[in-house]
Amino acid sequence: MKNNKPLYLFIGCFLVPVVAAVLVLKSGWLPGEQSNHGRFLDEQVALEQWQEYPLSPWTIAMVNTPQCESCANQWQDVQALYVALGKNQGKVRLALMGPDLDVEGEAHPTLHMQDAPTQLTPGNLYLIDHHGLVVLEYDYVQQPQENRLMHKGLLKDLKKLLNYSRSS
Repeated sequence: MKNNKPLYLFIGCFLVPVVAAVLVLKSGWLPGEQSNHGRFLDEQVALEQWQEYPLSPWTIAMVNTPQCESCANQWQDVQALYVALGKNQGKVRLALMGPDLDVEGEAHPTLHMQDAPTQLTPGNLYLIDHHGLVVLEYDYVQQPQENRLMHKGLLKDLKKLLNYSRSS
């Protein structure tokens, strides 16, 4: 009788990984495929007069309204986030859509737009590309610690986008 040990070993080496992969996929053990921290908008929002403003690869924008009570605090946090960009500050600008805010120490290059699309929520932060397309939305959270985590997520997403745009 022949020795079938190599044949069984070969079949086992093939079947065990395939069965394990099917089990992992069917059971949902894999983490989600989403790597961004922001949320994609449900509908496409493009800013109409975006080409009239100086060109910048990415813009962090916030919508302000007179009824927004937390917008001043959020705007100060955005300015601190801009400082955290470090060497990438030249590739990103800040934009405030709506009425101006009275915030102390605003020394960063800020684009002021009078109107904001109605689809955008006051107090939330938005990443806008150089074509004027709103790409990601970051919700404002009342708890300071959770809001800081949201800002860290925005910073990670932005650095990732800047690295991708540099390599392409």
